[in-house]
Amino acid sequence: MRKLLYSAAWALPMLTIAGLAGPAHADEHMVLVDTIDVGGKGLGAFDISFVDPKLNLYVLADRTNASVDFINPRDDTFIGRVGGFQGVVLNPATGAANNSLSGPDGVVVVGSSEVWAGDGDSTVKVIDLQSFKVVDTISTGGKFRCDEMAWDSADHILGVANNADDPPFISMINTDTHQVLGKIVFDGTNGTPNATNGLEQPQWSQKTGMFYVSVPQVGSGDTANGGVAVIDPATMSVVETFPAYNCSPAGLTLGPDHQMLLGCSASFGTKPNVLTQSLVMDIRNGTVVAQIPQVGGSDEVWYDKRTNHYYLGARSNQDANGVTVPVLGTIDAKSNAWDGNINTSTSAHSVAADRKSHHVFVPIGFPAAGASDPTNPCPTKGCIAVYLPSSIDYDD
Repeated sequence: MRKLLYSAAWALPMLTIAGLAGPAHADEHMVLVDTIDVGGKGLGAFDISFVDPKLNLYVLADRTNASVDFINPRDDTFIGRVGGFQGVVLNPATGAANNSLSGPDGVVVVGSSEVWAGDGDSTVKVIDLQSFKVVDTISTGGKFRCDEMAWDSADHILGVANNADDPPFISMINTDTHQVLGKIVFDGTNGTPNATNGLEQPQWSQKTGMFYVSVPQVGSGDTANGGVAVIDPATMSVVETFPAYNCSPAGLTLGPDHQMLLGCSASFGTKPNVLTQSLVMDIRNGTVVAQIPQVGGSDEVWYDKRTNHYYLGARSNQDANGVTVPVLGTIDAKSNAWDGNINTSTSAHSVAADRKSHHVFVPIGFPAAGASDPTNPCPTKGCIAVYLPSSIDYDD
C-alpha cells in the first residue's frame, strides 16, 4: 500500500453551464491518495460496495476472490474476507464472464451485526460480523443473481432485486426471521412499470418510509426512458413510478431536502441537443430539481452526508465527442452544481464514501489480457483506489 501526497490547495477551474445546475465550484476536486491491495487473486471482477461509518467498515462484493471483502475506511487497511460465493461464472461457449450468474453482487450492512450479500444463484447470504461467517442462505426463487439491495431499518425489511430475471422482480425479506415476505414482479401489471432492461440501485428513505428503485427502461420504446419505482413496504406494492427521460437510471442515492440523485447509465456525448446525464429528483413527487450534464454513464452513486456531496462511479462517461472517459464525478448536493471529474478506469463503476475519514473508495479491476486501460492506477493486480477532496467543504 503506497501513500500518495497531495496539496490541499489543489483546485482546478470548472465549467459552468447556465440554467442547469447553477455555478460550478472547484471546492471538491478529488485527488488519488492511496491504493488498497486486496490480496488473494487480486481484484479483477467486482460489483457493489458499501460503507458503514458507525462500524468503521467498508464492504466490497469481490467476484475475483468469490468473497465479500472488508476494509477499514479510516486507515485503508484490508481486514479480511468471507468466501463461499459463486465468483466469476464463465459462459462455456464464449469464455466470457456471465454476470447474471456471477457473485457476490449487491451488499448492505443490516443493523450493526450483519452484512447481507446477493449471489449469482438467486440467493442472499447473511454474514455474521462477529464470527465472520455465512450463517444463512435465503433463496428468492429466481434463475439468476440477486443484485442490488436496500434495507428498511424501521420495519426490518430488505428489498433485493433479481435484475437479470425476465421479468425482473424485487423480493421483500424480513431481516429478523429471514423469511421472504413477498415478491414484486416488474412486468407492467399490478401498478408496476414494465421493466424491460432489468432493475438497478434501490434505496430506502427514513423520511417517507418508501423504497425507491431505479428502472433503466420502461416499455419497449426509447431505451433511455426509464423511471423510479416507489415501493410501500407495508403493502409490498409499487405505489407510483416517476418518469426519468433521457437517462436510463442506474445508480440512485438519497440526498438532502427530500432529494435523490439518479446516476444515468446512458451518455449523450453524440447527442449535443441532449444535456441530461445526471438528474436530481424530488422523492415526494418526481419533480426534476436539477440536470447535471457534465457527468454521465454512471452505475453506483453515493451521498456523503458530512460534506453534503454526491459521488458517481461513471465508467461510461462520455465527452462532447462521444469518446468514453471513465471518471469519478463529484456534485455539490447543496447547490446541485458539478464540482468536477477525475479520471479513473474502464472498470470503475462502484463507489462508496466514509463520512468520517472523507475517503472515497473506487474499486478498479486489472484489465483483461490485451485490453487498454491507460488511466488504471493499479493495472497489474487491481486495487481499491482511495480519493480525497483537495479541500473539505463541510456543510453542517
